[in-house]
Amino acid sequence: MELLKEERYKKIRIWIVFLLLNLCFYGIFCVEHFAADTYVSEIVGWADTAALYFSNGRWLMTLLCLFCGFFHISFAVEKTISWIMAIVFLSLAELVVYGLLKKRTRIEEKYNLSWLLLIFSSFMAISNLFVLEYFIFPEYTGPICLGIFFNILEVKFVLRFLENGSWKSFILGIFLGILGMMGHQGAFGITAVLLVLLAKNTFANVKTFVKNSVVIGVAYLIPCVANVILTKVAGSSRVAGKLQILESLKAAAGQIADLWITTANFMPHYVYIIMCLIAGAAVVALVIMRKDVRGLLHILYVIVVFALAIISPFLMTDAAYISVVPRTVYVMGAGMGIISILYLLLEDKIRIRIYIAAGYALIFLGIQYYNTCQMETSNYVSVGIDYYEVNYIAQQVWSYENGTGNQIRRLCIYTDESPLWTYYGLTGYGVINERSMSINWAAGNVYKRFTGTDYIVEEGDPQVYEQYFKGKNWNYLDDEQIVFIGDTLHLCLY
Repeated sequence: MELLKEERYKKIRIWIVFLLLNLCFYGIFCVEHFAADTYVSEIVGWADTAALYFSNGRWLMTLLCLFCGFFHISFAVEKTISWIMAIVFLSLAELVVYGLLKKRTRIEEKYNLSWLLLIFSSFMAISNLFVLEYFIFPEYTGPICLGIFFNILEVKFVLRFLENGSWKSFILGIFLGILGMMGHQGAFGITAVLLVLLAKNTFANVKTFVKNSVVIGVAYLIPCVANVILTKVAGSSRVAGKLQILESLKAAAGQIADLWITTANFMPHYVYIIMCLIAGAAVVALVIMRKDVRGLLHILYVIVVFALAIISPFLMTDAAYISVVPRTVYVMGAGMGIISILYLLLEDKIRIRIYIAAGYALIFLGIQYYNTCQMETSNYVSVGIDYYEVNYIAQQVWSYENGTGNQIRRLCIYTDESPLWTYYGLTGYGVINERSMSINWAAGNVYKRFTGTDYIVEEGDPQVYEQYFKGKNWNYLDDEQIVFIGDTLHLCLY
């Protein structure tokens, strides 16, 4: 009984370590923030937002929306709930990975560098470089991270099936995988990679290799196919009506290569791929020095599955809808964590190499932390500038209404020749920290959210565009971009 209690306390202490790490990296997001999609959700309400996520097969978010709608929970409170869910479930997922790794590597909890590397590896695999983008979408972060937790639980139970043949564990694992896919489909690839990483004795003989490969393949494919069917039934247009694998592969391959270099500016260009290549080469060299053929085969197997986990989500997607961004290739951000786990599985006893590995992981996490802070602060600054510009426009509206007696009821949105997608001096990439006040489909919602107005948002008038905005290209908000005609505000975004 005492041993069980002590084991429970140990798990709680380790969970607190992961909790503190996640708070260190992502704690700032407890403060309310916005992405362009957030404004849309807040304007259309819980019911329409739930319907959207239902059609996209992200039913964990659907459930959260319906829950908040039923209990009349505000968006501000929901975003706090979502953040708490994210921090808690990421930490729990890391605790599960930590337990699986500790069992495989037999590293004791002696608070030495091997144990520290075990902590770092678990953290880098789950709260990896690309998880940051999930936090950019505050209303959705929690359900995604809950899905990641379910994915890791599937890994745990499928591994248990491989060890003891318990069909109950296998079925439970598949069910958890289906639930995990309902968080975000882009996060599911981590399941296959961790299963291949942690399955025991895969290359002991041909029979074991075939058995493990079939079990892992089925454990990955069933949740994928189930989600595709559910998404198609729910009416999503993103799932390809007929398979066009080559077209989808071509559309994704170039974007994946670019993301390896840029990492969506989550790290300086080339740093991530170079650090992964150096660490990976070191692990391969160590395996070759040991003349460990099975170890080398294991590494090659992990590389193949890792590559397939990155590309496979796009093969069932219509090429026109393919967008390779961190949230759709979450597993790609776990590269350093995966390499670190490969090193731990070698059970290296040479102290100097353990020091180097732990130091290298610490340097990587330091770079990740610095750039995460840059992204986080840029997000809040960008939202703040959007807020300022909306209030400036609202002040002009107030002056017009008081000076003319007209009441503004309509809003027409235009864009200048070359909109500025990210504010000067801020760090962003694609939809990450983009200027919501430069996006024609989002700007109206931003204005209504911050001013509390309920204007009718309409398409721009071609004659007004020709007279006031054509050929213009502003670098900052200017009074020329704000035109009043009768009851309509014509706003040109820059």
